Amino acid sequence: MIAQLEIPVETVTEAAVAARAAGTRVVLNAAPARDLPAELLDAVDLLVVNEVEAQALTGRGRDEPAALLSVVPRAVLTLGDAGAWYVDRDGTAAHVPAFPVRAVDSTAAGDAFTGALAVAWAEGRDLVEATRWACAAGAACVRRVGASVSLPHRVDIDTLAG
Repeated sequence: MIAQLEIPVETVTEAAVAARAAGTRVVLNAAPARDLPAELLDAVDLLVVNEVEAQALTGRGRDEPAALLSVVPRAVLTLGDAGAWYVDRDGTAAHVPAFPVRAVDSTAAGDAFTGALAVAWAEGRDLVEATRWACAAGAACVRRVGASVSLPHRVDIDTLAG
């Protein structure tokens, strides 16, 4: 299950708890930034945040991605053209560089990133490689103007990711 916070947090929490109880992985893109109930964070398998959202959750941002592990077992901290960090409680901390592109509109980049991350993880990729593929998705997305029309196809992501 993938969720974000553009709907009431109570709805997201109920869905995440139900998904977890059914044995489904829960990926939460904690955007827009807000306080999150412990019940929701306890149900999250993988958290995706940018530095503003990381700051809101932990009081720390760009320089301390591992701070997110105080609230979830795995996290990705997105940093735009600086790439992303993947961290987990097993001790993995990996910086994934961004793919250099000419960005024209970042409106849907977070959605493209999170969707690609979840797809790659569901396909069995390890989460560092999934984060790399998600970075390619975000980069492919920002090359076009618009929201849904800029979301990349798999071939666009694979072309960038090599």
